[in-house]
Parts: sequence; structure tokens; C-alpha cells
Amino acid sequence: MRPIQSAKLWSEKADQLLAKYELQPDYKDNFSYCVLKVFKGGDKKADPGVNLQGFKVSKTQKEEWSLQQFLILKAKIQFADINTGGVLQDFIRVRNEVERLNSSFIYLYDDKLAMIYYRNGDPENSLRYTEQFKMHYPYAGHVRFKQLYYDIRFMLALKMGAKAYTKRYLDSCQTLAVSIKDTLAIMRSYEFEAQWLIENGQTAEAVEKQRMYFNYQKHHDHLQFDLFNNMAQVFIKNKQPDSAIAYLQEGLKWEDAKAKRAIDRTRLFDNLSDAYVLKGDYRNAYKAKDGQLESYRLGMEMMQKETIADLEKKYEAKKKDQFIGTLKANNALNEKLMVQQRWIFVILILFAVFVLIVVLKMTKQKLLKAENDQLLMKNKQLLLEQKFRQNQLNPHFIYNTISNLQGLISDNKKEEANRYLVRMTRVIRDMLELNRNDFITLDQEVKSLENYVALQQMRYNGTFDVNIDTGVLDLENVLIPPMLIQPFVENAIEHGLKNISHKGKLEISFWEKEQLLHIEVTDNGTGYKEANHMNKNKVSISQQLTEERIALLFTDEAKPAGMRIQPNINPDGSGYKVEVFIPLQLNFD
Repeated sequence: MRPIQSAKLWSEKADQLLAKYELQPDYKDNFSYCVLKVFKGGDKKADPGVNLQGFKVSKTQKEEWSLQQFLILKAKIQFADINTGGVLQDFIRVRNEVERLNSSFIYLYDDKLAMIYYRNGDPENSLRYTEQFKMHYPYAGHVRFKQLYYDIRFMLALKMGAKAYTKRYLDSCQTLAVSIKDTLAIMRSYEFEAQWLIENGQTAEAVEKQRMYFNYQKHHDHLQFDLFNNMAQVFIKNKQPDSAIAYLQEGLKWEDAKAKRAIDRTRLFDNLSDAYVLKGDYRNAYKAKDGQLESYRLGMEMMQKETIADLEKKYEAKKKDQFIGTLKANNALNEKLMVQQRWIFVILILFAVFVLIVVLKMTKQKLLKAENDQLLMKNKQLLLEQKFRQNQLNPHFIYNTISNLQGLISDNKKEEANRYLVRMTRVIRDMLELNRNDFITLDQEVKSLENYVALQQMRYNGTFDVNIDTGVLDLENVLIPPMLIQPFVENAIEHGLKNISHKGKLEISFWEKEQLLHIEVTDNGTGYKEANHMNKNKVSISQQLTEERIALLFTDEAKPAGMRIQPNINPDGSGYKVEVFIPLQLNFD
């Protein structure tokens, strides 16, 4: 949020003040000329806080003093996304003094305070100073100021969650931009509209709006560091982590090549971490968090250096005054030296306390981050287990079995219906009871599969045969995660053996090789092409959940675990094979 720095919109007093110094070149070595250069763009690379701080300006020159204090304070907030309480209090203190002096530049302070509160996540106070900014701005009725005001009010309404006001100010932004034919304002309204669309769940449309604004700025060579960040945030909301990562990395390259001053990368690395988490790449997410912490550290270092430089300037000024004082009186010099020593001691203590607080805060953040990573991993494991268990108790399977049971009862096949009901009860009991344990014996897993397959054979009137081969394994001693194979057996029956013209055959094999338990599910069904056509999403979900479950349960890199899929294993393109291998675990291990 920045005021419109146009000569046509300055107050009458400000116009007269600047014009006076512009017409008198002998002011080139004083403060007022430096002010003129800053506001007229004659010295863009210079730090106004450094250039102007050395000049002594009395409060009797209220306009010059107000400008000097504003530029000095403004230099202190150019790096940080969130400003410290000390900077904020300095702005408020000086702003109140400027108001007391009745300076025409008070609106500069109101605008900057509104921005600081906005960055610090306090939209209520930001709104309060925005309204004061509007009240004190000399040309608040100008159409350009109205455009700026609508922009600010939209961002505040969005921040405060006031949807009705958000939409109202968005419409005002766009309507006014179109009426004055301001292409940049129109494009900027697209970025605002992207934020509005995100709040309403229309993330795909938001991506297109944000892209239009980004491409416009890129075409006119007006790219800024925040534009890459904003573009990436929209992609993250739309679940497109790869696109978000690409824009963030491009933003880093742009900053290295184009930026003329230090830029806070904290938010960029935060977004980069979120994108990698969304992608499931937790290693790079962790690296991005390290980058965020390093960016925060660099920002703190810069603020510390500016603080030290400020103290050094004050020290030099005092030292000079003391030197002049020695020419007047030795007694005054001794007294000033004592005062100076006390101040130096207090400043060093305060600086040491400040550094200690920063170190403690950074250490605390690292500890909290480590704890948060552990909680995220635990939550992911619990979520996967919940999804997997819900996937086991398939509502579609239960519905079909109950429908089949109803058919048997309707046909008065009581004995067959009774056997079917008993078998169905066993299958559901296995699903509910076995999932309570992390591991069960292979004997329990095989019996559960036998119950499930027998029920499916009854359901499909024996249209396929089943063979479960456990070889020489000790079924009572070998351990296996519960219901690990059932999703693949279900896929083989439902998507491979169902509705085929020939006799179906399902083979389930268990064997041990090189301290690994291998499980293989093979069928002679329709193969990958038709099965994939019938229910592509279900198969992929079963595979994904099983892979994630294996990855969570078996983390020892020395004992690999995983799965392999081999579709169309027969010469005619039929058949499907799934092989799962996990570390061999025994009861007595």
C-alpha cells in the first residue's frame, strides 16, 4: 500500500515547499535538496535513511522534519515482512508528533502504518489507519486515489474474511479501472479476483486470472519478486505443486539477476516447503524450511547491522558535540564523557540481550519445527491407516453381497442363503478384528483370504477356481500386516475374472527368498486394458495405499520392501500379476 507520488496530487504546502528547493540550486548540499531528489526519483539507488539522517533539522521546520523522520523510519522496514514492535512504536510516536505539528505530510505516516499492521496480520488496525490516510490525503477525491483506496479495502476485506465487502470492493476496482481505461489497474484487479476465487474454492479459475496478471507484468518488464510468490501460492491452492515449485525457482533466479536490493525470501521458502509437502517430497520440504530459517536469519542480521549503524552515527554525533564542548570547558567535557560511558554500557547490555533473545528464539523455532515434523508424520500414518481400513470395508462389496443374499432368500433357497450368510459374517468379522493389529500370523491372513474368496465364489456361482499356495512356510510363526493382499484379490475378481467367457483361475502364492516374504496374486482375466477401462481409479487407489502402507511399516533401508505390477502376462494379452515383497518377520524375532 503506497501513496500516489504524483506532482499533481501533492498538497498545496508540499508543492510550494518542493518547488522552492527545486528552483534554488544552492540547496544541493543540504537536507531539502536530498528530499527533493528522493521524491523526484533523482537518486533511486541511494538509501534515503542513510542520506538524510546526518542532517540536523529543527521541528520549527515542520515539513522538512516530518519528511526526514518518515524517510529514516521507512528505511528500517524495507526488508522485513513482519516489523518488530519497536519499529511500530517509533512510527506511531513520530506520527503523533507530526499530527501535533500539523504537517501536511501526516498521510505518509498513516499509509505506512496501515501497511505495517497489514503485514503483521492486524487488519483491524490497518483499516483504521487506511481511513485516516484517506482523511488526511489532500486529493482523496481524485480518481487515481479512489482506485488505490478500492485496492486497499479489497485486500483488507479479504484478510478480515468479510466476503460481502470483498466482492463489493473487487467490483469497484474493476469498474473504475475499466472506466478510466487503466490497463495496469485492470490487470491488477485480475490478481485480486484470483484471491477472491480461491476463497470461494474456484482454484482453477484463480490460476488463469493470476497468470494473466503475471504475464502482463512480464511482458512489460515490470516483474517483481512477490509476483512469483503470488503465482506459486495460487498453484498450491490448486494442488499443482510442480508448477508452484517452477515459479518459485524462477523467482529465485530472477532475484539473483534483477533485484537491486536485498529481498526477504522467507515467504518464498515457506511456499516452497508447502509445495514439496503437497508433492510428498518431504526431504526437499525440509531443505526449503532450512532456507526459510536462513532467510529469516539474514533479515535479522540486516536489521542488526542497521541498528548498529544507527547507534554508531548517534555515537559519532555525540562525540563531535563533546569535542566542541572541550573547547568551552573541561568540566563539561568530563561530565559528558561519564554520561557517554554510561550510555555505551547500557547500549551494549541491551544489544547483548537482543542477540540472546534472537538466538533463543531461533533455537526454539528449530525445536518446534522438529516436533511439528514428527507430528505430521504420525498424522500421515494415522490418516493412511484410516483410509486403508475404510477401503477394506468396501461399501460396494457389502451392498452386492447383501443383494445376493436377498436374491437367495427370495428364491426360497434357505439352506444356501444360510451358508452364504455365515460366510459373509466371517468375512466382515475378519475385516473388523484383524485390522486392530499391526501384524497377524500368515495362518490368520490365509484363512481370512479363504473366507473372502469362498464368499466371492458363492456370489459368482463358482465361475472361477482359487488356489492358495503357502509352500513350506510356517504359517503360525510368519507375521504379515493384516488384509495386505485382500485389495488385490478383490481387484482380480471384480475387474479381471468378472464377466469372462472362460473358466477363471486365481492363484495366490506365498514364499520366502533371501529373508523376504514374497506374495503373488495372479489371474487369467481380462488383463490391464479392459480392467483399467472399467475402474481405473479404484485400482490406482489400492496400489497407492498399499505402497504408502508398506513404506510406513518397513523403514529399514537394509531390508527393502515394495511391490511390482505385471499386466497382460499371457501371450493373448490376458491375465494380471501383482507381487508384494516385505521383510520376513517371525513371532520369536
